[in-house]
Amino acid sequence: MLQAIRDHAQGWIAWVIVGLIILTFALFGIDQYARGDKVVVVAEVNGQDITANQFLTLYSRQKQRLQQQFGDLYDQVVKDEELRDQVLDALIESEEIRQFAAKNNMVISDQQLSMAIHSAETFHQDGKFSQKVYEDILLRNGLNVARFEHEQRQFLSENQYKNITQISGFATQTEVEQLASLQGQQRNISYIRVDQRPFLKTVSISDEQIAESYNKDIKDYVEPEKVSIDYIELSKEKLAESIPVTDEIVQGYYEENKGQFIIPESRHAKHILISVEADTPEADSIAQKTLTEVQEKLAAGESFEELAKVYSKDPGSAQTGGDLGTFEQGMMVPEFDEAVFSMKEGEVSSPVKTEFGYHLIKLVKIEPKKSQPLDAVKAEVTKQYQLQQADIQYFELLEKLNTIAYEQSDSLEPAAAATGLKVETSALFSRAGGEGVIASNSKVINSAFSDDVLKENLNSTSIEVATNHTVFIRVNNHQDARQKDLDEVSASIKEELTREAVIKESANLGESLLAKINSGESPESLMKDGVEWNTIGWVGRDAQNLLPQMVAEAFKAPKPKEGKPSWVKFALSTGDTILLQVSDVKSEELTAEQKTPLIRAFAELFANAELSARLAEL
Repeated sequence: MLQAIRDHAQGWIAWVIVGLIILTFALFGIDQYARGDKVVVVAEVNGQDITANQFLTLYSRQKQRLQQQFGDLYDQVVKDEELRDQVLDALIESEEIRQFAAKNNMVISDQQLSMAIHSAETFHQDGKFSQKVYEDILLRNGLNVARFEHEQRQFLSENQYKNITQISGFATQTEVEQLASLQGQQRNISYIRVDQRPFLKTVSISDEQIAESYNKDIKDYVEPEKVSIDYIELSKEKLAESIPVTDEIVQGYYEENKGQFIIPESRHAKHILISVEADTPEADSIAQKTLTEVQEKLAAGESFEELAKVYSKDPGSAQTGGDLGTFEQGMMVPEFDEAVFSMKEGEVSSPVKTEFGYHLIKLVKIEPKKSQPLDAVKAEVTKQYQLQQADIQYFELLEKLNTIAYEQSDSLEPAAAATGLKVETSALFSRAGGEGVIASNSKVINSAFSDDVLKENLNSTSIEVATNHTVFIRVNNHQDARQKDLDEVSASIKEELTREAVIKESANLGESLLAKINSGESPESLMKDGVEWNTIGWVGRDAQNLLPQMVAEAFKAPKPKEGKPSWVKFALSTGDTILLQVSDVKSEELTAEQKTPLIRAFAELFANAELSARLAEL
């Protein structure tokens, strides 16, 4: 064909071809050149477009951050559709705030932007901002300076909007007192428990009831579509287990990598934590005063450990004299860590401020770094060597599997034979997943039910179920969704109907007992088989001697009136019926220290509510 065109290039055929090319460009090409690439819009905020490019940029960053945070658990923890919705909502909210800021002349000055960037420790070197570090970090993350600073300015603008909204949130004294009164409230309770189990002997479920329930809820008794899969599993961990080792190999690996088997320096320290109860100058002043008092007592020779027991607000260490045990560098918050690893043995630090408050630190002992002998780390050395060798094998085998599974897509046997791995078969599982690491993995499930694997009966591409753990799959057996027969489900229906019936009988008995109590009979006189009377006494909202559901119901119950106890009836998740009595109510006064978190909680609650309302209005 091409040769024929060349042979006739000087004739009428050539002119026809050229004419067709010109026509194509005239109709389509010039228009594309004029318009450029089509911009895909994913949302519009008051006439302002949010583009797919903006969405994908933020989505990719969020996804990468969450993958680093959750590691191999990412697919189980993060739902992609939810993540996409959250990213789009964030972009819409950001654009709303940007428009509001522009309309109301809210700006972030160059000085504010510069201060924010220069104060970020990420860009520091030797304790101060480094332009080179700044540019290198941006480059490594695929950002240029102009783009990053634009995004930072927008981020600061959003924070400015949120801060001026939230800072107006506060709690009045009356509100705090009301909440403190509720928080400190106690109730004197007793209860009757009507056990549903005795009714199992008396309740009877007929075949007609079972059939009626089956027909009424027949859609609930459909067995979903299922597949079983053949799969080849490639795991670096399993490969490592088969790597042969000798004493000579282990010795050689140890000598080459001695630096990996050093116990780093650690330090044993104690501390006294003086907390700052609120983010106010007054609270900080109180903390400073306490700090001075402790320092004066230390200077007078009083025991650091005894002072820690009296003054320290760290519940984990106060009663042991502030003892934090031994730890390595990087295990504590940065300010605390820096102070401890710059001290000498026996030294007590000057006050160190962290997010938890002020610390006075006593360095007890320094444990210098030391090499571990081979005998102590032989198992670890062996495993590291095996993993190193397995790493090489893993990627060689993965490449081979990828090639053969694609080229011979009608079977996994050739790929298994070429790599020395074996084809295994799973049990049937639905789109909800099955048992085991493979059948419960969302990537495997999605692939098993995909058109290529299920309908075209092809091998899958490689599926990474975890780091250095890959599978290739194909469908072994496919079972369509089917309606279960009555015989298959009658036992489970009978069990459910029986449970419903005994719970109903328990509730009915509870109702009749409550009627008797209201007519004047004493609760104690109503006890019989399956009916218990329990006297509990005074309980608070944090009571541990009752089920959380019972505590919640106790505090929802009406207060007693005219000396008469109030009663509430409810069912436990077990099916038992509870008749709960509240005979008295009292409230203990909270201390100023106990009220402080309530003030903060109220202010935060109001601030967040106001911010949400303003964003909703925008």
